[in-house]
Amino acid sequence: MGCLRKIVFFLGFTLLSLSSSKAQVPYSEANFRAPLDIPLVLAGTFGELRSNHFHSGIDIKTKGKEGFPILAIEDGYVSRVKTNTGGYGKALYLTHYNGYVSVYAHLQRFHSEIASYLLHEQYEKKRFTVDLFPEAYSYNFKKGDTIAWTGNTGSSTAPHLHFEIRDAITQEVINPLLFGFKAKDTTPPTINSLHIYPLDDHAVINIPNDTLRVSTRKTSLNTYDIDSMNIKVNGLIGFGIDVVDQLDNAPNKNGVYSIELFIDSSLIYKHDMERFSFSETRYINSFMDYHAKKKHGYRPQKSFIDPHNNLSIYEYVKEEGGICFETQGSHKGEYVIKDLQGNTSSLFFDFTSDTSLYESPKHKGDCVFSYDQDNRYENQGIELSVERNSLYNDISFSYKRRKSHSEFTGDIHCIHNEETPVHLPYSIALTIDSIKEVLREKSVICTQSDENEYLCLPSEWHDDTLRAKSREFGDFGVIVDTIPPNLKPKHFFEDMSDEIFMSFTFDDPLTGVSTYNAFVDGEWVLLEHDPKNKTLIHYFDGKISRGQHELLIVVKDLVNNEKRLKLEFVR
Repeated sequence: MGCLRKIVFFLGFTLLSLSSSKAQVPYSEANFRAPLDIPLVLAGTFGELRSNHFHSGIDIKTKGKEGFPILAIEDGYVSRVKTNTGGYGKALYLTHYNGYVSVYAHLQRFHSEIASYLLHEQYEKKRFTVDLFPEAYSYNFKKGDTIAWTGNTGSSTAPHLHFEIRDAITQEVINPLLFGFKAKDTTPPTINSLHIYPLDDHAVINIPNDTLRVSTRKTSLNTYDIDSMNIKVNGLIGFGIDVVDQLDNAPNKNGVYSIELFIDSSLIYKHDMERFSFSETRYINSFMDYHAKKKHGYRPQKSFIDPHNNLSIYEYVKEEGGICFETQGSHKGEYVIKDLQGNTSSLFFDFTSDTSLYESPKHKGDCVFSYDQDNRYENQGIELSVERNSLYNDISFSYKRRKSHSEFTGDIHCIHNEETPVHLPYSIALTIDSIKEVLREKSVICTQSDENEYLCLPSEWHDDTLRAKSREFGDFGVIVDTIPPNLKPKHFFEDMSDEIFMSFTFDDPLTGVSTYNAFVDGEWVLLEHDPKNKTLIHYFDGKISRGQHELLIVVKDLVNNEKRLKLEFVR
């Protein structure tokens, strides 16, 4: 049986390459200074594998503390100021005159001029979360000027500076270490395991039509082989590797810069982490073995390209990385892994192609979803719509339902499985006639995580169907939430005249907090949201005069259950 291949043309890659060539100054001539006056010790590297995205910068450790001055790496002007409860938290963007933009995230606070501008806009818009683009050259800084201070805001799990460099024209992110920033790294990458994949229904690896995962064995400082075993393959086969890099002075397991695969001394695959665009970063779920991530908790990087994978990081891939073994013979494989400091590790492995191996194609089921077509599925009480290019491969779609438990109303709908990645949101419509009319507006489609936390989707009624969109497969049901959020004082006194802030704890265990607002004597005041600590904070910013005041905080969840807290204080 011959090996079938699908030819994929990456027109987007060509367009990206043409546009990114417009950077005004080569990396080596940018002459940037370091953003911090402390040693460059990294907790994260560029292109590292994260949840649903590649890491777009480097994470610089700040000795477990906040408040280190951040310095402009070159002359430039503030082109963007952003605050968010998650993600980058408080972030600052400087556009430089050499064709690049530098980005500083998870900040504690900004330079006073930027802080005043931000505060004014937040009060104008009456919200903490803003994304601002000040007029060019309104806020100018010289190389070495203090522009902000390091913090731990947004989705940061420890104090550090997330630092990026972008192409000013394309907004592609570029590996900062290519600009001469030096992080001490004398350690070659660590290779954990080899993964071998059947890429069609006839492919066989040691009999079953399933992935073979093999642990590695270190044989010297930078060489590895695999545990002694007789590996036999037949048909269209792909390879993958689980690898991390560790820099000096930090225990963090970071990403590597490049991966090359050779089979019988012929280059099959190569990628490097030089640059990418944010529009393609979710393709990480095709770049890595998503099933292994969900099922086993590790993240092998595949050396073959799924049909719908538009990543631009691939430098060379021979025939999408799939290798057709149709003859009897012995073969040698080699992986070469490099970090950006030139440290190299290699994995050597042997295997045999055996034409006597054959696997009868498995029945794909009655419902195949094609990645390049619109797909629709209907069953009793459920309707799904999956648009073309929402998947990375064709899948044999599965669905079942089971009795509900816990907070769910009605049955649980098991939509395919969570180990299959989804690129674009798909539509879920559940027909429900058991919920009373008065409770319909409190109903929402949710799934439950392994930690027994609920992830609820914004949901709308259309006649008798409740509709939502999801970017993951899994088990979904309907929750009726009539319970308002929790809200109580944390740092608050009747006399706040000597305090610099007041704070409050809040959460909503079901559908989650949606909005929060505070009013003093009827006038809106700013609250900063710290989701890690489930805290709302008001820093006294001059908007509240001295004297007796009445405070009202209003918090709503996703289905508009409301909690109000009224307090009086003296300022």
